[in-house]
Amino acid sequence: MTWRWLSFTHIWISLGAFATSMVSGVWCSHDLALQGAGILMATWVALSTGLGYSVQRAIKHAKHPQNMPSWRQRFWTAHGRTMLVAWGLLWLAFNLRFFDELQWHRPERQTVVALLGVASLAYSVVPGFSGGLRRVTWLKVPLIAVVWATATIMHPEAAFEPLLWAQRFIFIASLTLPFDIRDLAVDEHHIQTVASLKSPAWVLQTSRRGMLLSIILCAAAAWKQGANMPAVGPLMCMAQSLWAWWLLRDDKALGPLTSESEMVREKHAGWTLDGVLVAPLWLLSTLWLVTKMM
Repeated sequence: MTWRWLSFTHIWISLGAFATSMVSGVWCSHDLALQGAGILMATWVALSTGLGYSVQRAIKHAKHPQNMPSWRQRFWTAHGRTMLVAWGLLWLAFNLRFFDELQWHRPERQTVVALLGVASLAYSVVPGFSGGLRRVTWLKVPLIAVVWATATIMHPEAAFEPLLWAQRFIFIASLTLPFDIRDLAVDEHHIQTVASLKSPAWVLQTSRRGMLLSIILCAAAAWKQGANMPAVGPLMCMAQSLWAWWLLRDDKALGPLTSESEMVREKHAGWTLDGVLVAPLWLLSTLWLVTKMM
């Protein structure tokens, strides 16, 4: 199945990271992310996402394979080493080729990247603490959101935007929470998650409230930008948050995420919900065509 290969190889989530980074550039300036520097940074984020998720899965498969869903466990047994090497080589080659363009010579950028790398590793492995920080119930989702929010707003030519970071943090946290519902059957044997501590319905309600807050932040940014430039980025993020809010309704998400079928759970989380991250690529493509025609 094509969707399973794209999801399990982390290509799908990497496309989502690419799209999210591109939208960040559009948020800061109408066409900033459509230029070379924005595309390079978004590609770096995508490759880092693919490598980061692969490293995390490799650690889990090596140390606790019994805690992985059966489909992923079999996939990693068959293809894990190849995936890890492929993502690693792509990431290394890209960094060597575009080192100057990505401005890795700047100490502040080196520091941010180092901290992101440490945080990503700590998610899966911490010396003396089996299972990594993902075992800490109320830290798991915020840690993911911090890494995503920080990585996807990095840009060689854009200043730090607090409102964008806040929106991105809330959006990613709200989109990530339902994945604990998908993994309830596996996680309940070794860790406690928000979904097991509360309930699947509570998780979805909380996620939808988070998406509403994300929409409010996008509206505030659009209002703030309106007098100076077209608020394309905030409006794109608003549409994305609204789409996620709709998908997280009980009648849309609760059944698939709690299904007895592992295929149904994996497809809804790893394809449909992750697809919310990829969706802006369609809008970005349209924007690019419009700018070329003008």
